[in-house]
Amino acid sequence: MEGIEHLAEEFSFEKEKEIARSFSKRFQWEMMLIGVGQATIWLCLWPLVIYGYISLFYGSLIAIVCACFAYLPSHEAQHGNFSRGNPKRRWIDSFVSHYTLITLMFPHDLMRCTHMKHHAYTNNPEKDPDYDTASSKSIWGVITATQAGITKYQSIAETYKDDKTFMKSFHKGLNVALVYRAILLILVVMFPLEALLLWWLPSKVGVIYLSAFFSWYPHYQMDTGRYKDTKFWSHWMPRYLNHSMQLHFVHHLHPGIGHYDEPKAIEALKPFLVARKVPGAEEIPQRVEYNPLIKL
Repeated sequence: MEGIEHLAEEFSFEKEKEIARSFSKRFQWEMMLIGVGQATIWLCLWPLVIYGYISLFYGSLIAIVCACFAYLPSHEAQHGNFSRGNPKRRWIDSFVSHYTLITLMFPHDLMRCTHMKHHAYTNNPEKDPDYDTASSKSIWGVITATQAGITKYQSIAETYKDDKTFMKSFHKGLNVALVYRAILLILVVMFPLEALLLWWLPSKVGVIYLSAFFSWYPHYQMDTGRYKDTKFWSHWMPRYLNHSMQLHFVHHLHPGIGHYDEPKAIEALKPFLVARKVPGAEEIPQRVEYNPLIKL
């Protein structure tokens, strides 16, 4: 009994939070640079392609890369990791998230309210907005789930129809989504191929990429519960090409830890994660660098 009490005291939740808070203070300038940078590059592609400075083919490839890097900066903003609780800096969260999501045609308010519910009800088949993706049996299932479109959001709205705060953000986001669709239709008339290959196709590829690495891999076959719903995993792909989503489990435990501070935070928290039996925690390397997260 004394051993159990000692373990509980040594790896208490209070000590875990104290360590996590030490990695939840730094301004996330990398995410701001990536978010604002990719959206600016994407916007610049339009005149460059239309006036023939670069080919539509290469423009489309660059747009796809931008789309794959479009969500994570918004994700940080959704959790307030730019403002860090400072009311005077909340405009940074809003600006970065709105601006970076243009590439994906996603509205900030819709993404934020549904993502908060994902955190609150991770892997709950009735309440988790991402459950359709996380429960997919294969990458093809992930692709299929991403094509549900309006049907998925109708289902989410029905689930949370009595949550007034949620529905306010939800409807605000839908209005922005309609504006995006209107702009796309105008562009289809004016520049049909450019609209297809610079916006529509990259956004589709980006959503599939993000759904696979954000929603599927970290939560696939996981249970519900704080220390059970997200796992550490290894992959053949270098972590910088999949946004280090092998480390996504620590974000679910402590969302305030900035994305680029997660490796150091995990190194410090590893004994706690092993003690709490987080799935895959024992496989976390002592140093989270480039190669240790590659598994052939």
